[in-house]
Amino acid sequence: MTLGRDDAARLVARRLGLRIRSSRWVPVEALRRFHDCGNQVAWAAAAVSALLFLYGVIYAFPNARHAALQQEREVVEQENRTFCEKHGMPFGTREHTVCAEDLMDIRANERQRTLDELGIF
Repeated sequence: MTLGRDDAARLVARRLGLRIRSSRWVPVEALRRFHDCGNQVAWAAAAVSALLFLYGVIYAFPNARHAALQQEREVVEQENRTFCEKHGMPFGTREHTVCAEDLMDIRANERQRTLDELGIF
């Protein structure tokens, strides 16, 4: 059994708490317009949400991750440089390069120990 537009309007009116005694008391056309407007707003919101989701997936999230990795790399390089220069190894020398490599190994070992403790492979 299918419901006609008038039947649907009566159901909406009943859900809104309006008393229906006869068809002349039900603002059928107003309810119909209200329903259609709400339907259009819902579809517009769904379209905007889909566009924002696609923007995030395609552009924003990968670029943010890349920028964060680049920033982390720069911070680590600056820490290496500061540490090695503090201990008498000027930037650009062989000793400085070996010092920076050793610091990277220390960081990698520490990261692996932390992951092992957490049970993450």
